[in-house]
Amino acid sequence: MADFTITEFRDVVSACFGGATGEEIKDSTLDTEFTDLGFDSLTVYEIVLRIQDDFGVSIPDEELDELKTPASLIQHVRGQLTAA
Repeated sequence: MADFTITEFRDVVSACFGGATGEEIKDSTLDTEFTDLGFDSLTVYEIVLRIQDDFGVSIPDEELDELKTPASLIQHVRGQLTAA
């Protein structure tokens, strides 16, 4: 697997928090900071843990601090999958 799509990101968010939470992330909000989307740091951490488990990538805490939007997180995961 060398890609991580917006749909997969939404699925992870929905799996973490149930229901339509992942559906709230639209193409138009991909560059919106997680905090502005209503996600606190613990929420983002839970999403990242799920991505790491499901997709076999590693996102160290110091890198996570720089990933402030869904788009930046998706791009980071794609980069790791491509490099693998």
